[in-house]
Amino acid sequence: MTPLMQGLAVEARALGFDDVGVCPADVPMPDRDHVSAAFDDGRLEPLAWMAATRDQRLDVRVRMPAAQSVVVVVQSYWQGDHGAHVNADALARSGKIARYAWGQDYHHVLRRKLRRLRKWLLERAPGAKVAPFNDVDAVTERAWAMACGLGFAGKSGMFISRTLGTWTFLGGLLTDVDLHGGVVPERVTDACGTCTACLDACPTRAIIAPHIVDARRCLVTWNVEEPTDPRGDAFAGHGWAVGCDVCQEVCPWNKFAQPTREPRYAPRHVVVDPDAPPSAADVKGTPLARPGADNLVSLARRARPRSV
Repeated sequence: MTPLMQGLAVEARALGFDDVGVCPADVPMPDRDHVSAAFDDGRLEPLAWMAATRDQRLDVRVRMPAAQSVVVVVQSYWQGDHGAHVNADALARSGKIARYAWGQDYHHVLRRKLRRLRKWLLERAPGAKVAPFNDVDAVTERAWAMACGLGFAGKSGMFISRTLGTWTFLGGLLTDVDLHGGVVPERVTDACGTCTACLDACPTRAIIAPHIVDARRCLVTWNVEEPTDPRGDAFAGHGWAVGCDVCQEVCPWNKFAQPTREPRYAPRHVVVDPDAPPSAADVKGTPLARPGADNLVSLARRARPRSV
């Protein structure tokens, strides 16, 4: 890590990120074969926007040919369980919202912080190319977090930090500045061991094998990305109106979860009550705007157990 990167890491933590790392842009991308196979096998078929940027997702230099460094930042969003924020009666009659979507849209929060980090770097490396990214961009940020030595991919496909668990957001910077000084970080060893808690608990069996997730079976596909697609009806009755946290709720690594330091993630919506759903104005600026306010009632009703 160069002195410039050391300063960047200090700035990243001052901005509220919980971990930061860097690696050369030309190292082999971890899990590249897994990602490529997911496209080839059709497991990402419902997510057409990913297929459209396949080449960039498999090689960051397609996006920035001159890239020398990949910087990845990690931020916790852990704020406890649903029961800590809503009473049992509300939980019983509502569809749960995944924790990532409780507060302000993390895309916007991360982007603002990353732009400030970019500005810091440009002030010290005028004329450099610096491109922020998070999961709205065609960068496989989980893989690059692994390449930066920040954690490993669990059997659930989730990124796991040994100090933060899975309840994290990822983002970073691509730049043509050498921030690594030729040092390739040591990879964190996969530490799932013999645990299969996520495979056993997944309500729709979307984790079809260790480290292999089929988006065609994942609740998030049908209650966030494609909420009006009738194929989602096949996965009704599991209690989740928006997103799903089951694989994270059972992951033993989350004993290390750290409460978020970001006040903008404070819970605004924890469940969707089909009899009193939030309005479009209520969900503006939150991840609930992705499935759309108009769809929340039907998603909450679809989340109810089939026997209800």
